[in-house]
Amino acid sequence: MRSMTKLVISTQTRNLIPYYLTTFAMASALASVFALVAEFKNELGFSSFEIGVIISCGYAASFVSSIVLAPLADRGQAPLLLRFGVLLGAAALLILGVGTELWQFILGRALLGFALGAAGPAVRRTIILSDPDNFGRNLGRIGTADVAGFVVGPVVAIVFNLIGNFHTPFLALAVVLICILPTIWRAQADQGRRGARYENPILLLKERKVLGALCMVAAYWVFIGAFEPVWVMELDARGAEQWQIGLALTLICFPIAFLAPIGGTMAQKYGSRLWSMGLIIGCSLIAISFGFVPGLIPLIAITFVDACFEGMGFTATPMMVSEAVSEERQASAQGLLVSVSVAIAAVATLAFTWLYGATDDTTTWLAIAATMLTFGGLGWILSKPSEVELN
Repeated sequence: MRSMTKLVISTQTRNLIPYYLTTFAMASALASVFALVAEFKNELGFSSFEIGVIISCGYAASFVSSIVLAPLADRGQAPLLLRFGVLLGAAALLILGVGTELWQFILGRALLGFALGAAGPAVRRTIILSDPDNFGRNLGRIGTADVAGFVVGPVVAIVFNLIGNFHTPFLALAVVLICILPTIWRAQADQGRRGARYENPILLLKERKVLGALCMVAAYWVFIGAFEPVWVMELDARGAEQWQIGLALTLICFPIAFLAPIGGTMAQKYGSRLWSMGLIIGCSLIAISFGFVPGLIPLIAITFVDACFEGMGFTATPMMVSEAVSEERQASAQGLLVSVSVAIAAVATLAFTWLYGATDDTTTWLAIAATMLTFGGLGWILSKPSEVELN
């Protein structure tokens, strides 16, 4: 019996390789954009607000694709969405690799965002339904693949930026996406219950528990959306060179990748709602500290502490969303999660990039923390179990 169990687990893991690989490769592509944000200003003369527009357009495109395409994964089309996402991601990187004008970078980042929104819900549905008894751990593992991509992406950006110029990393990663297509083409659909018809994910917003979970998601993604431009630009303002920014991004990703499966298991054991709230409170306190710590090295050190905290907690919010819906609506719910994430991140990017330019880093991080706690408190109230559930 034990050998049969091991065989089943081995088969499940092998079938999930295309999903892990897609997550890793697409995260690497996104991280390369993240790591080169400062170069957009230095090499092309883009303003802080223009950089915010580029990033926000990517989030907006992810919002649209995750809402429109996620229900297809609930109907057995997850492998198709993976192939589409990787192909579109490669095209986006090629545009970024040759672009010199603002509109080209907006288009490239938007296409990359659309690709991520198409693939993400399909990946999560398959991961959740492959082993429901351990879905917390499995979400942590896909999180590890995601974060590992963010570790590799900045390294690729540094190396190819030194070899060529800041366009070169995008071209190199486009080639990588093209090379993994044969493996992606072997992806298989999950065996979970499928939706009988296409259903708009927006309808899930009628459910209080879903709304509560999504408020928790929003709280966390306020932090992520603001972190991407503000943290990198603050490093640049404190005298960091491009290679130092890329190296810092790589180092802070290691604890997230290592701790994610452990954190997912713990969140499933002790409750995703409690774990999510702990994540939000912890990240908001760390955000406040960003605005007061002086110098370059202390800022990076505190960010490393934040990475440990996120590694233990960031799988809790998708777990909350998953637990709020039935099996046949998993991709739709995760698509809604992605759409809320990117919508909040887009607004946070624009708002806090503007605030950073108009004020200073201390004011900006205080505003970020206050916004996070507001969303988190609302999510805690809405997701409170009913008397029937408690009994």
